[in-house]
Amino acid sequence: MNSLESITPERKCRTGSANPPLYRSGIHKAHRTLFVTMVAALIIMVFSVDVHAQSGGFSGAFTRMGFGARGMAMGNAIGSVSQDGVYAHYNPALSADITNNQFDLGTALMSFDRSLHSVNATFPLPPNAGLSFGLLNANVYDIDGRTSSGYHTDYLSTHEFQFFAAFGISINPRIRLGASVKLQLASFHEEISNSTGAGFDIGMILSPTDSWRIGFAAQDLVSEYSWNTSDLYGGQDGRSKSDPFPNRFRLSTSYRFAETGLTLSSEYEIQRQSSEYQRLQVASGVLPPRNSRQTDNITTSSHQIRFGASWDAHERITLRGGWEVLDLDFLEETHKVSAGFSVHLPYDALSPSIDYAFVREPMGIAGMHVLNLRLSL
Repeated sequence: MNSLESITPERKCRTGSANPPLYRSGIHKAHRTLFVTMVAALIIMVFSVDVHAQSGGFSGAFTRMGFGARGMAMGNAIGSVSQDGVYAHYNPALSADITNNQFDLGTALMSFDRSLHSVNATFPLPPNAGLSFGLLNANVYDIDGRTSSGYHTDYLSTHEFQFFAAFGISINPRIRLGASVKLQLASFHEEISNSTGAGFDIGMILSPTDSWRIGFAAQDLVSEYSWNTSDLYGGQDGRSKSDPFPNRFRLSTSYRFAETGLTLSSEYEIQRQSSEYQRLQVASGVLPPRNSRQTDNITTSSHQIRFGASWDAHERITLRGGWEVLDLDFLEETHKVSAGFSVHLPYDALSPSIDYAFVREPMGIAGMHVLNLRLSL
């Protein structure tokens, strides 16, 4: 708010010997810059010192809720998991694991007049790369609009969209790299022009063994919403404004027990948020007293953890569970649990599968039911 092969075979990465020396040299040069960029982002993540604060209330919150039933059922801890298809939303490097054309359509049933929808499509690029395209949409309806005196005016609604295109490549059997471009569009009020923005992600997956994988992703880099409120508030109070998305740095790992069909995964994330606040200053020694506003910027950070599990209980059934903490400083208030399953239908045509997840939202205020349909084209 996905990919779709019923029983996806493990992808066998091609060895370097399958490619000519010139090809290998070109790959090495083409990805050196991307690798250095990811290392620099990791250094910034580890050594930055910020004020700690809860991450709620920042732009693009719907993009951080999760993408599709499989990911949300595992607590969104799938930054290095590609069983049953690829969600490049979590790490663009996962696109390197794409083996066939797949289409995924999902929706979430939510309380408080909210809705969340997702579309995902994947395409392999032989011999060792892949493309992913995705669309995430969130809406809130029947917002009670009122004047400053408390009188009802109208019912309002908001609509947000994010489109992404991701590319991933296996530069050797143990290393995958990826990058994605994101476009955002938001409609918050009929008298405010639609807000737009763009950003990008970079990612890497290492495979020390055939069963163990480690993933790193730096996400929502330079992503922001930009809009102008002059038409709504007038020339004096209205202004052009940019609200950045939190920068996300995710370190994930997963282990696949091939004999039992069990996959365990975990993830640690740091979010860095920049925001502005206004201070009211009163000039002293001046009559009459004069007030002035000063705008300052502050950077805060939050730390998150996620755990997930997936088990192939039967040839046609996969069970999943997860636990996610949205802020370690407020564990009791921000943790949520999830569970779900997939049913791989016995049809050769399109190999359809149905995915389901139930997510208990923080503080138990509500529950989400997420449904997805996967097709192999």
